[in-house]
Amino acid sequence: MASSMLNGAETFTLIRGVTPKSTGFLGSGLHGKQFSSAGLIYSPRMSRLGTTIAPRCSLSASRPASQPRFIQHKKEAFWFYRFLSIVYDHVINPGHWTENMRDDALEPADLNDRDMVVLDVGGGTGFITLGIVQHVDAKNVTILDQSPHQLAKAKQKEPLKECNIIEGDAEDLPFPTDYADRYVSA
Repeated sequence: MASSMLNGAETFTLIRGVTPKSTGFLGSGLHGKQFSSAGLIYSPRMSRLGTTIAPRCSLSASRPASQPRFIQHKKEAFWFYRFLSIVYDHVINPGHWTENMRDDALEPADLNDRDMVVLDVGGGTGFITLGIVQHVDAKNVTILDQSPHQLAKAKQKEPLKECNIIEGDAEDLPFPTDYADRYVSA
């Protein structure tokens, strides 16, 4: 269903009988203002016997390889972050993250021991890692990211100099099971 919605291959009607007509997601014909406050849609394909409702962002349906996906391909991400890394810490992060927000996001990780081993998965330029090393010794922290350009920025930050910085794939961690006491991804 979600792949049909994203591709615009099928027309969906909201419960109140409104059919989205403008574009919100490229090629989808979906726009947030057109959804009911309950966030539910009706798909005639899903049930001919009665009204079927489903969350508007269900990702459980299969997607043919030719249809767009939410997740970037690694090659696209490489080039995207190659250029974005230049301004990431000065333009992107300040618009999305503050240090207080970072600290709040790290609170559930319960970083209460300076000797614990922590893996920051998708650590990028090290913004989240800077929060981690306030509670854990940097020598016990590993930053993993697929972008060498983002990691180059992390390597330049003095508090992260003792961190283990590795270029790698978050979908295929290069560590044994239970390598770390905490796995962080924010």
